[in-house]
Amino acid sequence: METEEKFGVSRATEYVEQSKIALAGYESCHELTACMLSAVLGEGSRAKILIVGAGGTGLEIITAGNLELYWDFVAVEPSAPMLEIARNSISQAGLSNRTTFHQGYVDDLDLEASFDAAIMFGVFQYFWQR
Repeated sequence: METEEKFGVSRATEYVEQSKIALAGYESCHELTACMLSAVLGEGSRAKILIVGAGGTGLEIITAGNLELYWDFVAVEPSAPMLEIARNSISQAGLSNRTTFHQGYVDDLDLEASFDAAIMFGVFQYFWQR
């Protein structure tokens, strides 16, 4: 099943609520990830963070962006509806100016791109489907 079919408009909207219900500690996982990256990269450091499978809640970017004011993000998501929902959430959080959105896959990115860290939460189970 193609990503657009699996995560079309109706499923993308449902995913935002379902992820918080189905994944116990969903918000806490993002908080812990952001804190761990901050400890590794250095509090207050400048960093460029790749977010793989950024669609839906956008919580990886919102949580990390609120913790670290000098981090920029590249949000990669193959589903246009999922990316749009994340884009809206990230915009409402005031972090659009620090986020570049890319609809597609990591291997579509510029080969010269480099990142200080990457976050990939709840994505592995979809690799075999591509």
